[in-house]
Amino acid sequence: MAASGTLQARAFASNAQLPLPGVAIRITERTPEGSMKLLALRITDESGMIGPIVIEAPERAGSQAPGTGQPFTQVDLSAECPGYEQILVEGIQIFAGVRAIQELAMIPYPQYPEYYNLTEVFPISPQAL
Repeated sequence: MAASGTLQARAFASNAQLPLPGVAIRITERTPEGSMKLLALRITDESGMIGPIVIEAPERAGSQAPGTGQPFTQVDLSAECPGYEQILVEGIQIFAGVRAIQELAMIPYPQYPEYYNLTEVFPISPQAL
C-alpha cells in the first residue's frame, strides 16, 4: 500500500454547534490479527478541528475490477472531552487521494445526566462497491 488518504475531524457542542477545543481524538486501525493499532492521537484546536491525518489506503487502481478486494482502509475514531459524552465511530472508510471529514456532535453531561460514563457508538457499514 503506497497510496494514502486523509482524515479530519470537527468536534462541536451539539446544541449550539459551537467549535469545541480540547477534545482528545484517538484514531485506530484493526490489524489482520484482530488487535488495535494506534494511528494518531490529537487534541482539537480552537476551531474544534484536527487533521488532516495521513492514513495508508489501497491504490485506486485496485478498485476498478470486481473481486479485487476492499478499496479503502477502515479506521475507528474515539472522542473524549471532560463534561461531554464520549463518542466512538467505527469503520470510517479512507480512500486513496480522498479527504474524509468526521463530524462529532458532543453532548454536554449537564443536559443528559443519564449519559454519564457512557460511550455513544456509531458503526459505519462498509460500502458495497
